[in-house]
Amino acid sequence: MSSAGGPTSSSRSARSFRVQRRSTTAAAVAIAAPRSIVTTVVAAPVAPAIMTPLPPHLLSSIDRINAALEVAEAQPPQATGTLRVCQATEDEWNAFVDSGEHIVRPNFLEWFADTGEIHIIEFADTPHGSYASEFEKGTSFAEQNVRRWLKGYMDAKNSQGRRWCPDLSYGPRRTTPGSVLPPGVSTFDDFRTIKIEIGVSQLWGTAQGHLDHKAISIWAVMPGVEYVLCVKFDPDFANAEYKLYDARVNPLVQLAPLPIVAPRTVIQLDGRRILGIPPGMALPIAFPATLSVDLYSPLVWAMR
Repeated sequence: MSSAGGPTSSSRSARSFRVQRRSTTAAAVAIAAPRSIVTTVVAAPVAPAIMTPLPPHLLSSIDRINAALEVAEAQPPQATGTLRVCQATEDEWNAFVDSGEHIVRPNFLEWFADTGEIHIIEFADTPHGSYASEFEKGTSFAEQNVRRWLKGYMDAKNSQGRRWCPDLSYGPRRTTPGSVLPPGVSTFDDFRTIKIEIGVSQLWGTAQGHLDHKAISIWAVMPGVEYVLCVKFDPDFANAEYKLYDARVNPLVQLAPLPIVAPRTVIQLDGRRILGIPPGMALPIAFPATLSVDLYSPLVWAMR
């Protein structure tokens, strides 16, 4: 027996074995090692990226905005015009849009810079969504030879500056041959050449919350945008109209609306411009030099 607290013979043997094993191994390495020492560098594991948490005041502002939206949503929907929701700073508005926690979708909202207010600008959720869905899946944008090189986005926000959300947008894929990022756009994920706004309760006009305002003052001046299409119709899909803005026109002035009528109402878009391909360079195989898009067909399907 060992004295209290002292090691037993078996523990001494085990410890002796471990020491001897280490010594033997070290000796073997010393004998086997050549005179020139080769150093192996093992890369340290890369820590996963950590999202910077929002400051507490921005987190609380998201809850505050959503609470105000719940109150606004409980009111009878307006036929036209906008509905004030609450005050918010631009940082609070951006944090709300980026959060993904929305009582009302951001493409139905707008932050008014002059008053620092968030407004609901679109109320007719069902007809609005029906047309957007039918447009996305039923026009020439959905054809295989087009969507292979031109990517569609639903209400995707911009990632820099004040947040804006169109109803639909399109831009070249990162694999589109010959496509060149324009100045001010650092990644293909942010490269949009076409912005589309759909209005039911929204009005034509250049005031904040109106269709022409976003087309002329926001989308047409964004880097990379070539065309802005605005479509407006009544909740029962009657009296449908559109405006197609060419962002290269200078100065860009408010257009008169044109009717969307049977059997077809077709707009035409330059294939190179919507793919971000410089003039004279070849288009991808089977991509049209001019893309024709019928605005009436999705209207018919949305009515059903």
